[in-house]
Amino acid sequence: MMKKSTESALRIIETAIPGLRIARTYRRSWLRADLFAGVTIFAMLVPQGMAYGELAGVASVVGLYTAIGALIGYAIFGSSRRLMVGPESSSALLVATAVAPIAAGGGPLRFAILASLLALLVGVIALVAGLARFGFLADFVSKPILIGYITGVAIVMIAGQLGKLFGIKIASENFFQMIGELLTNLGQTNVLTLVIGLVLLAFLIMLHRFAPKVPGGLIVVVVMTMLSALIQLDKYGVTVVGPIPSGLPQFGLSDFSFADAWKLLPSALILTLIVFTDSVLTARSFAVKQGEKVDANRELIGLGAANILSGCIQGFPASVSQSRTAVNYAAGGKTQLVGIVAAALLVVFLLWFTRLLESLPQVALAAIIIAAAINLIEVKPLYKIYRVRRVEFFLALVTLVGVLSIGILAGVLIAVLLALLVVISRISRPHDAVLGLVEGVDGYQDIEAYTNSETEPGLIVYRFDAPLFFANANYFLSRVQELIATAEYPIKWMLIDAEAIIDIDVTAAEALSTLQSELERKGIVLVISRASQPLQEMLKRAGLTERIGPEHFYPTVRTGVQAFLEQQDDQLGKRIEEGPASLAHQDDGTS
Repeated sequence: MMKKSTESALRIIETAIPGLRIARTYRRSWLRADLFAGVTIFAMLVPQGMAYGELAGVASVVGLYTAIGALIGYAIFGSSRRLMVGPESSSALLVATAVAPIAAGGGPLRFAILASLLALLVGVIALVAGLARFGFLADFVSKPILIGYITGVAIVMIAGQLGKLFGIKIASENFFQMIGELLTNLGQTNVLTLVIGLVLLAFLIMLHRFAPKVPGGLIVVVVMTMLSALIQLDKYGVTVVGPIPSGLPQFGLSDFSFADAWKLLPSALILTLIVFTDSVLTARSFAVKQGEKVDANRELIGLGAANILSGCIQGFPASVSQSRTAVNYAAGGKTQLVGIVAAALLVVFLLWFTRLLESLPQVALAAIIIAAAINLIEVKPLYKIYRVRRVEFFLALVTLVGVLSIGILAGVLIAVLLALLVVISRISRPHDAVLGLVEGVDGYQDIEAYTNSETEPGLIVYRFDAPLFFANANYFLSRVQELIATAEYPIKWMLIDAEAIIDIDVTAAEALSTLQSELERKGIVLVISRASQPLQEMLKRAGLTERIGPEHFYPTVRTGVQAFLEQQDDQLGKRIEEGPASLAHQDDGTS
């Protein structure tokens, strides 16, 4: 008994802290692969972390703080064995966009404090959402919106780095203003900076295309740091990174006000949704290859822990990195020990080796960011969306244009609202069909899809392809009325194929009751087929089963149609017995 209770307690703890389960079940045969993958991820993180720190508007070293906190937090609480969390380009740019207006005039320190506060807010929101099992929210940001958002962010990222590429200071933050300011100040271009940047950019793009496993960012950082120190590029007007603080960041919450937290809250909510959605989509894409399952709620908790720890060590909001996750898979990483190894190496680097990068030209970091942004631009998926569904392409385009014209956060918000409007439109005006028999095809089919379909005079078989509730109840009612009014023959039975009507609310029940009364006055029988057990129970509770009549419920469309035909045969037989006058009366359609 004691053993069972201990095992039960252990399972509960390991469910809450997946890292403990991985540690308990760790195999020695995995160690070599995890160590190798950890070193590889570290090699990517140094240049990427510093570049994304610059992109977020904070000191480059803050990107490394973010990586350490996020890697450790996710390794302990995350559900995926191979997902790599840390500083990422799109989330870094969102940080800069969210913090800049609030930190205006406050200096670099205030900016850094607000960025850490934003990480804490994102972490707490994600953690609470995960515990409340809000993982389904990832499904509210569609793939087209995410593609439009990422493409727009990538273009903004490129525009934001053009100043460093040309050696020009650009103060604007809006995409079009940045381009305008760049064109206005082209005469101030530092030619050497531009040449170095273009060469590095070409190298990174070619390397990504022909040798994607080679750590191009690390090569650029090492070579340019050595070259810059050797020939003193700063003397020729090439801006360098300069002194990088050594040592580890302080653990704890920086001074902030609740007023600042309140101002950042809308951005934190949007950032959480975007980061979470991107993370889940990335996790699912890699999980499919490995036959693994992704628990969206556990991902929220893992991301929450990663961002809380990042915020507590002066980092900014972290996200899942597609590139580093892909490299981790390719390097053979087996568990989150990869992240722990990479974080430990970053700690060693911060303690003793930061001075090595003081001569690194900033244009090298700009080239790394631009190369990463180019790889984020997804033209083929956009074209595919355009071919498959124009409405969703429109959503992607609105998101992209919104991000470019009115800013990242506002653009995403508008796109999400538009997506919700599309969803509301679809469920309030769902697909429906009049059904008929088609020779050589089983079952009853949409008569618009088959021109050779046959229907029974006096009978409409109508299928409504959605749950019936307040948003579409009137539409359902009007469609039935329209079908009866435009029918070629006088209608005697209205047969509803209710297979897709899996739910019904009070408003819809009232609409159905109204329909039944209206049809009854016209001498039309309302019949329902293929109603699920839950739907039948709801109709019974609403009193509709009694009103419609239990005898007017059929298990299939075919049995319902057969009942109609049998009734017509019976009526025809009676009329034959009554004489020719009765038959003539029926043919007039006045009965």
